[in-house]
Amino acid sequence: MPLSENKDVASYFCTKHSWRGKYKRIFSLGSVGITTYNPSSLEITNQWAFADISGISPNSKAQTTTEFIITLKKGKGKSETMRFSTEHRSEVLTDAWRYSGDSWDPTTRVFNATKHHWSETRVPVVLSVTPCSLNQVDASSRRVLTQYYYKDCEWLSTVQDYPGGVVLAHGGFGRLHLFSCDSRSELIKAIQDASSSHIGISIRAKKDPILFEDFVVHRLFS
Repeated sequence: MPLSENKDVASYFCTKHSWRGKYKRIFSLGSVGITTYNPSSLEITNQWAFADISGISPNSKAQTTTEFIITLKKGKGKSETMRFSTEHRSEVLTDAWRYSGDSWDPTTRVFNATKHHWSETRVPVVLSVTPCSLNQVDASSRRVLTQYYYKDCEWLSTVQDYPGGVVLAHGGFGRLHLFSCDSRSELIKAIQDASSSHIGISIRAKKDPILFEDFVVHRLFS
């Protein structure tokens, strides 16, 4: 789909950083690419198709937690970076990965697991660790059932008396989700690595495991 058919779906106020100075911009993520606007005139200042971008990431070298970098493809193995900052960095980066689809060839790790269902049964699922979320995938149809965005994750914990148990607190109200995974240490590390490198946030893993009873009592709120 050409950029001329791009539809903006999420917009944020950002600051563009360049050697010439800093400029206020509206940073819009669309159906086909990214567009920046002058907030005073709404004139388009830049526009890139997702296919022309090799990635977006937090600026790990910055002294603040607001900066992020877009890496643009320039041909013949060359690239160019654009630097921005915003108080809503985690939301911008999450939406960028959401709307870009498979354009940036994201690295995804997959784990076989079970989900502790409300009916107290264990349902086979596949857990997919993507750049912006932990996806719960139906083991049979491979359809994505739920996306747990890292920006909304509060903490992780193992469960002492539940084999392979991993609890994720998600959604801002401490709602708990319990999975069982034979490779739970690798799963936790993969989630923490992805959230840090792609979204710029650290998801805390509790030092001491919780009990299954703790999960049952606090599953709706922690």
